Amino acid sequence: MISVLIPTYRRPEQLREALQSVEMQERALISEILIGDNSDDANAGLNHKIIADSPLHGLIELRRNVPPLGSYPNQCALGSRAKGEFVALLHDDDAYCEGALARLYGCAISDTDSRVAVWFGRNLIMDEHGVVDIERSHRDMAYYGKGGASEVRPMWEWNLTQALPPNGWLMRADVYRSFMRGPRDGNVGDWGLWVRLANAGYWGRFIAEDIFAYRSQPVSLTSTGRGIDCHLAYEAARELRVPREAASKKLALVRKFAKVAVTRYLRDGERGRAVAAYFSDGWSLSDRASLRGLLTLAMLLTPSICWRWALRSK
Repeated sequence: MISVLIPTYRRPEQLREALQSVEMQERALISEILIGDNSDDANAGLNHKIIADSPLHGLIELRRNVPPLGSYPNQCALGSRAKGEFVALLHDDDAYCEGALARLYGCAISDTDSRVAVWFGRNLIMDEHGVVDIERSHRDMAYYGKGGASEVRPMWEWNLTQALPPNGWLMRADVYRSFMRGPRDGNVGDWGLWVRLANAGYWGRFIAEDIFAYRSQPVSLTSTGRGIDCHLAYEAARELRVPREAASKKLALVRKFAKVAVTRYLRDGERGRAVAAYFSDGWSLSDRASLRGLLTLAMLLTPSICWRWALRSK
């Protein structure tokens, strides 16, 4: 059946809400709930109590990571231990809609297209207090190409609109384990996963129903410290293989990441990669001639001591 994977870090109350949303699923579909805890002692103790008090505690296997794993490595560690035929990922601050797993699983077991590796649906947007913003949710669905009817597409096509969610999906466990890790995933491994599946020829099936609610946080725990690894997202976007007729759409996607990628490479001391990205087609001539482009060029041509102070929060 389904192994539900929940990586968690310092969010006990939101973990409680995530588990409550799992309680609203068809129990017979869930073979296990694997929780990987990266929390400190105080929050780990609270998480332990929340799990002990949950009606699902008999299905839950909790493993505390000491020392903590990164956000994406924690997720991969859970996937490595999963025993179910399918895996379903739920972030600790998000929540399933009622009956979501049954809808995903029903589509998966009845799917006759062997190319399909992942099933996903619409996601609502809620604030930090769990209040759903319907208007914003509908805007996001339209922006990411999920405002229409159910359909199946090759993964590369879903990737061009970044329609695939970071969690709330269902996937065959063997496929997930085969593609979950890449050489340079950082904290954007979910995006790398989708690119690897696309390049392997897989398809994804979209279900035009509400599957989960994504919590919009005022501060992302994933991006604290080093920040979001936009340079690695840029690399994954460049690696995405698409048909010739979709090359212009891929370039537009690459350009979403390219400018920040150069700055991040420089901050991390990867000057060679920064130069290559700056002079790639990810930067247009007008981009390089802009004030930002000229300042970036100056950084490329001068020692890091001259500007590193300005990137301390980038």
